[in-house]
Amino acid sequence: MNEQNPIGRSTKYHAKLVLVPFMILVMILLSAYLVSLTRNSWESFNYIGQSPEYQDRVSISGTGKVTAKPDVAIINVGVITDKATVEAAQKENTDKMNAIIAELKNQYKIADEDIKTSYYQINPRYNWNDGRQTLAGYEVNQSVQVKVRNFDNIGKIVSMAGERGANSVSGPNFTIDDPETYKAEARKEAIAQAKDKAKVLADEVGINLGRIVSFSEDSYQPYAADYAYGMGGIGGFDEQKALSSAPSADIQSGSQEISVNVYITYEIAK
Repeated sequence: MNEQNPIGRSTKYHAKLVLVPFMILVMILLSAYLVSLTRNSWESFNYIGQSPEYQDRVSISGTGKVTAKPDVAIINVGVITDKATVEAAQKENTDKMNAIIAELKNQYKIADEDIKTSYYQINPRYNWNDGRQTLAGYEVNQSVQVKVRNFDNIGKIVSMAGERGANSVSGPNFTIDDPETYKAEARKEAIAQAKDKAKVLADEVGINLGRIVSFSEDSYQPYAADYAYGMGGIGGFDEQKALSSAPSADIQSGSQEISVNVYITYEIAK
């Protein structure tokens, strides 16, 4: 017959008496910690949609614009040739294009870096007879992009290209070859405008501006619409003759507006 030890029962009872208050104390401390976290989180996000990282900041934008005259006209000159064989089409096409390029360099002093082949393609041409497809020949299509810096030569170059065999000419597209100088000027104006706006805002709402914490920008440079002198591949129309006999157009380059937008973010000083 087993007898319970009264000393053991007393020890276990006293251990429970010590453990229960300890567990209660731990739960109270844990609850207080969770309440503190919740309160701090609420204070951090007391602005809807605004995280703590972006509190006490203000963003200002500014725009600068500079008007400048284009200094480059881009013309695309193309030669389209149809022949019975690839070799014949390539030879005639290459001879005509080489003659145009030689004239551009020798007569109009166009630099090598201002002449770029922009397109070259060879396609078979088929005829349909009684529902059957037969090979009729080959078409070679080649285009070069030309930068013209002397605008007085634009009309002359178009006429010359037609005389040398071009049957597709588009342009000119007027642009500024190196717009960075004008962008820098517009950027300076945009930053000054943004800073002036920031000072006015600070005075009106009663805040002190601190350091600049972020900066970004974007720019825009429009391109003038091109003039189409001819389109190749139109049956029954002698594009080469039309281009070579057409009088030189009085083309106006106009001006372009380069704009820069800047975005500056300030800290609000305490």
